[in-house]
Amino acid sequence: MMTRRMMFIASLVAFALLVTGCRDQRIIERMGFTRTVAFDLPPDDGESQDQKDKMLRVTLSIPKAQPENSRIVLTTTAHSSKEARVIVSRKNNRRIVSGQLRSALFGSRLAKEGLWKYIDTLVRDPSIGSKVNVVIVSGNANALLERDFKQYPSTGEYIDDLLRNASGLTEIPQANLHTFARDYFDKGVDPVAPLLKEDKQTLSVDGIALFRSDRYVGRIPPTKSLLFSFLHDNIATGEIVMKLPGAEGAKDEMIMLSFVASKRKITAKVRKPVRSGDDVAIDIRLRISGEVLEYTGKLNLQKTEDQLVLEKQMKAYVEKETKTLIEEILKLKSDPFGFGKKVRNQISYREWDKLQWHDAILPGVSVQVHADVKVKDIGKLQEADPVDEE
Repeated sequence: MMTRRMMFIASLVAFALLVTGCRDQRIIERMGFTRTVAFDLPPDDGESQDQKDKMLRVTLSIPKAQPENSRIVLTTTAHSSKEARVIVSRKNNRRIVSGQLRSALFGSRLAKEGLWKYIDTLVRDPSIGSKVNVVIVSGNANALLERDFKQYPSTGEYIDDLLRNASGLTEIPQANLHTFARDYFDKGVDPVAPLLKEDKQTLSVDGIALFRSDRYVGRIPPTKSLLFSFLHDNIATGEIVMKLPGAEGAKDEMIMLSFVASKRKITAKVRKPVRSGDDVAIDIRLRISGEVLEYTGKLNLQKTEDQLVLEKQMKAYVEKETKTLIEEILKLKSDPFGFGKKVRNQISYREWDKLQWHDAILPGVSVQVHADVKVKDIGKLQEADPVDEE
């Protein structure tokens, strides 16, 4: 009797698990897991400016299991991102969910008007992770996400892989919902984000987007991305090409360093009370090391004295280029390096709260850069010692 009862209970449990599993499977099949979302302003179609300012164009990219690397792309115009999701859900047979969101793209026109209200919506959604990439598109974000690239997998996966590779090479700083929100609320530093652009057949990283608060105000070109990274944070690996002045009348020399690592230290000297940029002096010290991958100059890097000459040339290059880069950024009234935090730590909160940091102080601060550049290795090729012939 006991055996029959146990078998009956076991059968009920197995049946319940089977039914539950089937039900979960049916629910998953009916869901559309958004991988990438794009936000931009509506196209110019003759509507009044006031009407267009209230609208948002949203594109969702939803991967499909079959066929492989296929996807559903849905675009609509709405007053908010959440309304857009509701509208899109009505147009297809899947329930749109955001739990698998990887990247949020924003068109440059929209970014210039301010992004926080769109970032805030994503941050508030408990189903969306804090590591979702924040990306600015040089051009129209909707058009980029709607496009397919034949030689690559789905566009969403292509974007994620491109960002991961660029971040690994330190070409772009880390930029996600968490870092953007953190820097937005900290008035002593401004957010940054990677820039993407469309080419004829591919996508490419178009540099780094600079912000003042939540407004996109300028860009760092890809050729200066690693110099920016030296100033923005400590880096563990990267590659950089430097053009060094040749001898008098000679062509410039080129050197490429790989496995570049750097550390930075920023200090501020503040003269109280702070009334203008003249009362603030920023000092930046950089320690940089790397391996020589390519060199077109005339120095013999086998010799220690020539290595020291090369290190001195690279030091001068880094100091000059980073100083110029900082001056260009300060003209935009953007503070991606956190100079404001260093100043805030030396004055009272009341004094800081009264400062018009971005408008009155930041553009006029004095900045000095001191670099220490070391060559760790010159490569495998070594000059052979002469062999005496008998």
